[in-house]
Amino acid sequence: MLTPSAYAHLRTGTPYEEMAPVLPSREAHDPPTDRAPAPPPGADCRYYRASGELLTSIDHFRLCFDRRDRLVAKDVVPGLHDARREEIRR
Repeated sequence: MLTPSAYAHLRTGTPYEEMAPVLPSREAHDPPTDRAPAPPPGADCRYYRASGELLTSIDHFRLCFDRRDRLVAKDVVPGLHDARREEIRR
């Protein structure tokens, strides 16, 4: 998992190799791509769990990198429970 404090310190424009020490060794195996915003054109996006909780829908952090492997976007993709709450509010 990627901790919220580590995510907060990531800045766009930073090369992946500089961030690698704080990123988990594995990406999420079931990323919530259906709830994520459209990725930037040509970007490669990677998803990381925002919590170590199991058997529940949790937030994910999405990091998108350009062809030079620099961070171009970072997003919090809400878990199902948060997404459903947002739909109810509308």
